[in-house]
Amino acid sequence: MKLVLNISLINIILLITSCEETWYQKIDSPQYFVSDSSFRYRKSLPLLTEGVLVNLMYVYSDLASSSDLISDQIEFSQTVNFSTFSVYDQLDGRGRVDLADDGSRFHENFSCVNNYAAVGRLRKHADFLIETVSSFDDTNSTAFDTSAFYVGYLAGGLSRSLYATYFALTSNGESGSPIDDSVMIYNSEMFSDSRSKYFAAMPYASDEEKRVLHSLIGKTYLLEQNYTDAATQLNQGMEVGDAPFKVLYNQGYPNNYYKHMGVGRAQGVVPYRFIDYLSENPLEANRLSFVMVETSGDQRHVQTKYPDASSPINIISWQENYLMLAEVSLRGANVDISPIDAVNAVRNEHDLETLEAVDLDVVYVERDKELWCTGNRASDQTRWNRWHNITNVGTGAEEIIYGGWRYLSISMYEKNNNPNI
Repeated sequence: MKLVLNISLINIILLITSCEETWYQKIDSPQYFVSDSSFRYRKSLPLLTEGVLVNLMYVYSDLASSSDLISDQIEFSQTVNFSTFSVYDQLDGRGRVDLADDGSRFHENFSCVNNYAAVGRLRKHADFLIETVSSFDDTNSTAFDTSAFYVGYLAGGLSRSLYATYFALTSNGESGSPIDDSVMIYNSEMFSDSRSKYFAAMPYASDEEKRVLHSLIGKTYLLEQNYTDAATQLNQGMEVGDAPFKVLYNQGYPNNYYKHMGVGRAQGVVPYRFIDYLSENPLEANRLSFVMVETSGDQRHVQTKYPDASSPINIISWQENYLMLAEVSLRGANVDISPIDAVNAVRNEHDLETLEAVDLDVVYVERDKELWCTGNRASDQTRWNRWHNITNVGTGAEEIIYGGWRYLSISMYEKNNNPNI
């Protein structure tokens, strides 16, 4: 199983239903219906496996870019020509387009609604894949079984991590989500469920894939601020030279950073501090790339980290693993590499000068640059307790943020139909 989820040549839409699996979304009535039983054959495993990967494509860049817009890593400004999406305006300002100006209707935001439904589909399809492949006799097992187990458990763990990282029921509540009409499953329990899936994938993984899994597991502990257990996993995680675990996109379903936060259409723009990073050190252009866009006010830029519709996005990389190793070490955990060596290994990939000292402030800035536009910033701001209350900083469009949201809201359809939340 390759680490690259190469789904650029496939366009599969699976509608799989089951009375035991429930989440709520607003959809039109289906024109075609295929029952679970139609897929309960070993010959269906490649289709089901690829379907899970397609669902991951549908989820990842849309969700990550929406979270970055809530954070201080992408900004929305109507001074940018053709920047008109009120849903993005609301994500950036968390209430500015509400009558109450307080984000109270945030759960109606299409980005919240659609992203929440997409993660639900990913989780549903991953769990169904495991249910299906587990029903077959081991004596006739094939390479397709191994791939199905790996992808199913990997995506099952990732979908639960996405719930715990990106969604909350209220603006001042913990992150998490219900599953199948349950009560809220908050981040600690959800991350634990995620780890159980990742560990279940280990027997079906190659050595390189095992390192990916250890990095993903370590990240869940990091986000829980359990630095000791994070260190144990990250020490076994991705190494210099390992290929990133990434999702590929295509013209039929483009990377949303390109489509709406880049040269496709400038709905989200680069904060001025990234311009300052380049002014302070021009070599940062090796990892921070952007171009100017037309505006009716201050000059603004959009990222070109993802220059094409088919640009891939990393879910996890060795660079992120090394920055996590540096962080947990500085927070008191024992790891196999020093913080200075870990950070400089990342910087060396971009021909940046070697640093002579590293502390948590340095790691915070390095993560801002290295993990730019990958959906990591909001959780960083929360973990470091450095949340912002102003958007479009330093421009004529500078505004105070209304509402306290740091996550996407669980959708209004889940709230209205799940009796247990």
